Amino acid sequence: MRLLCLFSVLLVGAWPAFASEKAEQLAEAMRLDQVAQILAEEGDIYRREVDETLLDNAGGDFFQAQVQDIYDPTWMRNQMRDAFAAQMSDGQMDQAIVFYKSDLGQTVVSLENSARRAFLTPEIEEMARATYKDALADSVLFELVTEFIGVNDLVEQNVQGTLSAQYNFFKGMTLGQPGDDAELLAQLLAEQDAKTEDTTEWLYSFLLMAYAPLDEAEMREYIAFSRTKTGQALNTALFDGFDQMFNTISFQLGEAVAQVLNGSDL
Repeated sequence: MRLLCLFSVLLVGAWPAFASEKAEQLAEAMRLDQVAQILAEEGDIYRREVDETLLDNAGGDFFQAQVQDIYDPTWMRNQMRDAFAAQMSDGQMDQAIVFYKSDLGQTVVSLENSARRAFLTPEIEEMARATYKDALADSVLFELVTEFIGVNDLVEQNVQGTLSAQYNFFKGMTLGQPGDDAELLAQLLAEQDAKTEDTTEWLYSFLLMAYAPLDEAEMREYIAFSRTKTGQALNTALFDGFDQMFNTISFQLGEAVAQVLNGSDL
């Protein structure tokens, strides 16, 4: 799953200066520059998969350059930052900054980013998935991860985000030409159960690996923050931001694929 959480460029600069400053502080505390760089590396891996499976390795330098432009780390980082200003109040951003600048907050960010980068290696992701399948569902860590997933509605939110991104990818491949949206939506919805199963497995595999170094008290404190109004507002901002960002990325990827395919037909 390519989590796989933005706003139109017309909205940039629309937020009050103080909101933008606090959003920037929160972005720094959450190390969004690292997140964006990891997403760019995921994008390059996805490019190679698409080139092989859809383009018969005909993408070449043109497709590579297109994908690098689409997965621009600075743009992605700023889109995520702007989502905070759009969705969170001044006070909520203050509280989130305090949490993410704390020792626990910095530890959580470091663990999540390290695990996300590790998942760039297929063998590590496969090992994490195998660990999840063998994990004891009644272990403390498993139960706490289950609670964390539920509090943040991670399965449903990620499944819907993935379906939306795929819809936009195929729309991009039509290069704006009218198509049968109903049929496309029906095909995507037919895969929803399979995507839910895979998303659940991915989330447990990732979070069990990422949070393994945390003790029970630290996990409970992180979950408690997630339950607060600030934690929920931050979660909403992240999903809204990532969804809109990946819808844009997916549509542009579809366009790039179509351009290669059309060029190959000439």
